[in-house]
Amino acid sequence: MTQRYQTVLFNEANRPLVLEERDLPPLSEGEARLKIDLCGVCASDLLAIDGGASDYSPPVALGHEIAAVVVESRSTHAHVGDRVSVNPMISCRECRECRRGQDRYCARLYGIGHDIDGGFAEYMTAPKPLVERGGLLRVPEETPPERLMFVEPLGCVLNAVHDAPFGETAAILGAGPIGLLFTQLAAKSGARVFVVEPVKERREKALARGAELALEPTAEGYAELRARTDGGADSVVCATEAEHAVQQALGAAGRGGSVNFFGLAPAGRTLAIDLERLHFQGHSLRASWAFTRRSLEEARQMIVDGEIDLSDLKPRRFSLSKANEAVQYARRQRGVKAALDPSLR
Repeated sequence: MTQRYQTVLFNEANRPLVLEERDLPPLSEGEARLKIDLCGVCASDLLAIDGGASDYSPPVALGHEIAAVVVESRSTHAHVGDRVSVNPMISCRECRECRRGQDRYCARLYGIGHDIDGGFAEYMTAPKPLVERGGLLRVPEETPPERLMFVEPLGCVLNAVHDAPFGETAAILGAGPIGLLFTQLAAKSGARVFVVEPVKERREKALARGAELALEPTAEGYAELRARTDGGADSVVCATEAEHAVQQALGAAGRGGSVNFFGLAPAGRTLAIDLERLHFQGHSLRASWAFTRRSLEEARQMIVDGEIDLSDLKPRRFSLSKANEAVQYARRQRGVKAALDPSLR
């Protein structure tokens, strides 16, 4: 008898996710089957559901922040019992961008949880190119799934830090899961860290993770930020697509400072910049996204070695049947992180 499994499908923007039961397909040569322990709900998932992201290919099971175990394999590169996270980007590895280690710019890029089914399911098939190219990121068996699921988000944050290293002062705009990772890394670098965040609980977590000051996103809050940093921070990270952060990011940076627009904004949103002011302020602007193979491996190792504290980021777990509740929980910022746990019923 064919085994059945549950998956949650993103069929269309601005519509609820749909729980579906399917036959578990046989594996093809080179593939591996993963049993999902936990899969985080990312802000980019929310943007896709809300119709603001243009790089998804529905119908598809979302989910790329994956903690899983290999339960079946037709590849010598994956072994039953391996505890893994996943590199969700599958690139050609042949073009100029891939040769430079910039797989995210590959013209033939496709992604787990974007174009092919991801971790919002009981099981996921890891395709042959991903498995053969080291896309299953192994960790020790004792690694908890609530830590393992942060390999991909941390890899993205580390990539952004490589793009724009922290200066003596750093302003982190937004203290969701990503903002809190930036806060901790900035503090570890020795920077004085200032966080701007509307949710009190998240401001408190930012202070616990090394922020010198956590401010509300008001005119007074941003004025206090500039006063404490002698006119603006050396490094500003816009770790959210919230309007206050996007509009205030340049003003939060001091002369010669850098601004990294990390938070993914909805398609079509624009930002007006006074080019004369930009010229004389000497700001460096970046828009970091995704990760490199290097930053993902660095994230995996940091999590294995316990070099990053994720205790404040323990997710609220939802069953697959309550996937839409998980989306609402994340959208309303009721906690810090939402994740789907297929073992829950």
